[in-house]
Amino acid sequence: MTKENKKEGEPLPPRSRVHPSNKMKMVRLFYNVLIAAFFLLTAGLVFWGIQFLE
Repeated sequence: MTKENKKEGEPLPPRSRVHPSNKMKMVRLFYNVLIAAFFLLTAGLVFWGIQFLE
């Protein structure tokens, strides 16, 4: 058996190993953006409320 024949008989590696997923990274980014938007909206509404009362 030659080296090429042996390589042809081997199964391919799983797709998850060849192309790893970045799903958890995207989920973490989504939640961080969501939390930042919540704080910015809260701060903006508080600032707007203070200005409105003056």
